Amino acid sequence: MNLYSNLIPLGWDLFFEQQLELTDKNLKVGRVIGQERDLYRVAFAEEDTSWAQISGRFRHDNEMSSGSYPAVGDWVLCKSEEHQDRALIQKVLGRRSCFYRKDPGEGVQVVAANMDVVFIVTSMNRDMNLKRLDRYLSMVWDSGALPVLVLSKMDLADDAESLLQELADTYVGVPIHGVSIFESSTCEVLKTYLKPGKTVVLMGSSGVGKSTLTNFFLGEDVIKTQDAREDDDRGRHTTTSRSLYRLPEGALLMDTPGMRQLALVDQEEGVQGLFEDVVDLANSCRFNDCAHQSEPGCAVRSALEDGRLQADRWESYLKLQREVSHQERKNDPQKLVEERKRWKQISKDLKARVKQKGRGEI
Repeated sequence: MNLYSNLIPLGWDLFFEQQLELTDKNLKVGRVIGQERDLYRVAFAEEDTSWAQISGRFRHDNEMSSGSYPAVGDWVLCKSEEHQDRALIQKVLGRRSCFYRKDPGEGVQVVAANMDVVFIVTSMNRDMNLKRLDRYLSMVWDSGALPVLVLSKMDLADDAESLLQELADTYVGVPIHGVSIFESSTCEVLKTYLKPGKTVVLMGSSGVGKSTLTNFFLGEDVIKTQDAREDDDRGRHTTTSRSLYRLPEGALLMDTPGMRQLALVDQEEGVQGLFEDVVDLANSCRFNDCAHQSEPGCAVRSALEDGRLQADRWESYLKLQREVSHQERKNDPQKLVEERKRWKQISKDLKARVKQKGRGEI
């Protein structure tokens, strides 16, 4: 019997087990399933949970790297003593995927870790904002998870089908689903992503229906919801913390607080992936250093003039690129860019080791 078989329903697999060392045997492995300020709810098995806090040693070693602190979805190693009412988090295992944003302060805030799928929820009423979708999609692509666009409140849209087609034409390759909680059959398709052991995260602005969808998936009203305001059809903010729920299908679902401020940090790869068509055009210019202004042979200017590239999409790309570049210049690379590269390399190495072991090469 696998020593960690009791963790499999929580999403444990070989990727994380490969990171354990002989010196870790005296520590207890668990997953962060909730966070309230500086306290973390850690699950060591389906029915075995405890509150935990980071140890003094961990705080000292990661004082200058807020992105290394535990987040909901992380796997952690804890020391638990009988006389203590809280476990002490000693180590955070390397992340398979990570969604993070610039903290309102000066650091990086990890919103969710080790997720497989991210439902980016936006409503089909006045909350629809394509530039915000560009931002979310860039960050999710960069995180390593699969983005899925969920258009809620479809019953409030004047022409839902046209809007869905417009988004499909803009975000080629991204799964897009229109749903209405008043027509539960429209939500059933989302359950195809809820596979046992997989982690799905709901993200979006306040009031777009994330809590309502969470209750639908759970099959009961675990999270309170509020009606939309009559003056602008927008819902009210209800979720104030992050929690990871086990669904009847065996998947794990995380609801997150609404995020209206979504500042990029160093998600260059995510921006490039989302705007692959724009990048291809830029690479087709006659000159490698083309500024896309008045240079001869500029493929971008040509596409803008004949309509192959929409001006709004080009402007959105430029804005996100400027934001990423600004953050990289503004912040100490050792604290942000290098930290991000370190996590990506850890994840890459671990995935390679797991793949090799699966082929019997280790």
